[in-house]
Amino acid sequence: MFLRRFLRSPAAVLRGSDYKGTWNEAAAKNAEDAILTGATAEEFERTGRGDADMVCRFAKPGDAVLDIGCGIGRIERYLAPRVREMWAVDVSGEMIARAGRRLAGLPNVRLREVGNSEFLSSFEAERFDLVFSFLVLQHLAREDAFLYLRDAFRVLKKGGTLVTQFPNLLSAAYTRAFVDQAEVSPRSPGRVRIYTEPEVRHLLGMLGYEVVELWYGGHGEPAEIYVAARKGMTSGPTGQPRPPVR
Repeated sequence: MFLRRFLRSPAAVLRGSDYKGTWNEAAAKNAEDAILTGATAEEFERTGRGDADMVCRFAKPGDAVLDIGCGIGRIERYLAPRVREMWAVDVSGEMIARAGRRLAGLPNVRLREVGNSEFLSSFEAERFDLVFSFLVLQHLAREDAFLYLRDAFRVLKKGGTLVTQFPNLLSAAYTRAFVDQAEVSPRSPGRVRIYTEPEVRHLLGMLGYEVVELWYGGHGEPAEIYVAARKGMTSGPTGQPRPPVR
């Protein structure tokens, strides 16, 4: 993965007043660069294929899959042919329009623009076998990331899987990014929010997910925290923090 995309994120310089305004502005300027800053066209496609491969470790050909924050369909182009049903949402109408053109030849893809605070409310409970989200939750206020993860739990079937990623505060790259962002004023709604592994585990646990696998990725250092978590057959979200283990 390419850390430079976070060290010069368009969210650090754009002045949209909310998520939709920020990412519509970014998409209108250069959608590919907004998604994967500084990447060449070949890198953009290669990472899309790689992320699709990652999701397919946990998906089956007959699955219905949902992507939270699809952008222009970087991953969908390579994932949709490998699953039964591919749904993708994004807060940016500009991104969704671009995704529609990019994915026009894939009949099992369904795209939907969502509102700033709509989350996944337009989908019924237990609709999907797998939900994934890359490079998206990190651009949301923690409270909004929580609400997306809670809604993802709701729309997952029992035994379904969430696959997602968080930036690692303890990596050198994100430590630098945090300091750089602290000095930006006013701060963009789409700026990067950074996590640690204990925070990721606690956040998912309080929602009722069972972590199946957690691993680190990055370009030369463990900058990204990747996690696959399952909706248990009997577990449910509490929405409340669990008491500390003594």
